[in-house]
Amino acid sequence: MTEEQEWASLLSEVFDKLTQKHASITYEFKDLAVVGEKKGPAGPVPTGKVVLNGKLTISAQK
Repeated sequence: MTEEQEWASLLSEVFDKLTQKHASITYEFKDLAVVGEKKGPAGPVPTGKVVLNGKLTISAQK
């Protein structure tokens, strides 16, 4: 199983649990930097940067 498939499986399980319990999860970010890069011939090459500030709420309702 690839890393992407493992993450997708984990997220699926989390959403299933939320749905069963009618729960919500809130993540709060302050200056969370996500840096993208790709492999180049001389090593990693930066491709961009995103900075997250704010809240993300995932909720499941009936």
